[in-house]
Amino acid sequence: MKIAASLLALWPMFCAAADPSFPSAEGTTWNYEMIEEHPNADFDLTDPTEEEHFAVSYRIGATEKIENKDLQRLEIYRGDALETVDLIAIEEGGISCPARMNADRSIVKFVPPQQMLALPMQSGKGWTFDGMIGETKVKQRYEITGEEDVDVPAGKFRAWRIRCGQTLPAPATIDRWFVPGIGFVKVETTLKNPSGVLVQKTSLQLKQPPKVAGAPQGQTKVEAKGFSAGLSSESKGEFKTEFKSGTAAIYARWRGRDLSEHAEIRARFIAENVADVSADYEIDEARATAPKADSSGVFTLSKPKGGWTPGNYRVEFFVNAEPAQTVKFRISR
Repeated sequence: MKIAASLLALWPMFCAAADPSFPSAEGTTWNYEMIEEHPNADFDLTDPTEEEHFAVSYRIGATEKIENKDLQRLEIYRGDALETVDLIAIEEGGISCPARMNADRSIVKFVPPQQMLALPMQSGKGWTFDGMIGETKVKQRYEITGEEDVDVPAGKFRAWRIRCGQTLPAPATIDRWFVPGIGFVKVETTLKNPSGVLVQKTSLQLKQPPKVAGAPQGQTKVEAKGFSAGLSSESKGEFKTEFKSGTAAIYARWRGRDLSEHAEIRARFIAENVADVSADYEIDEARATAPKADSSGVFTLSKPKGGWTPGNYRVEFFVNAEPAQTVKFRISR
């Protein structure tokens, strides 16, 4: 999802060089739950916010040479889809990010490099980022406020809290909780528009200690401008890529930003590799019309009589007949 919050460097950063005990092998993976809250556009006072849950992973990959400098890949996945790759430099004074690589391998430069972690950790230490991310002007002020206890699904930790206040391109605050030897275990972001009105709240919470794992095998996302989607067993639950054969319904949730007027959203449910079914058989198709430029919706596929047949499936999303995203999933017994 390409949203303004991506400018905030919401992603955690990890320091292998500064802490020898920190897991730094290629493939080291951190799994998070992301929760996004948006004001309800319909002004329903009984449900003032919309909440979405996502599975998000960060993984250390190989190095990339950018302008004759070796940078470490920090791969960012939503579900099994590669979103972006942050290219980071691990230095004596901390970690900086000179560039970001999109899924199509286009490069966005940070000028000057954005300092994400300043070492050694010390209460009251501060630094600023006043520069450009691509063509966007960004102003941020960071401060290490001290140590405090934090409780996340991965456990209870004593963590350093780092607060970032952003004034450009939009008002925002970012709080991060960093544990030496592990990384960032929690991140909370509040994004506002230039008038100060809340646009989005986002939180990341570490679900389990980091471990070495292979890269997710899902298809790299090819997305229309501002379009994202995922599958869940609940209308507002966490996105998943595997469902049980008895799952009552599969919800294909989508969100579009800056869509064209009355954009048509279409979803094709396809049995990719399922016993007794032709390969790539289309099970169903659903369509909807986006009522405005920033819209969201849900397509529902109910459990067939006798339950889902185990196998591999996918949902193909289209915006105005153009491919927007493909989400693969599996049905298991």
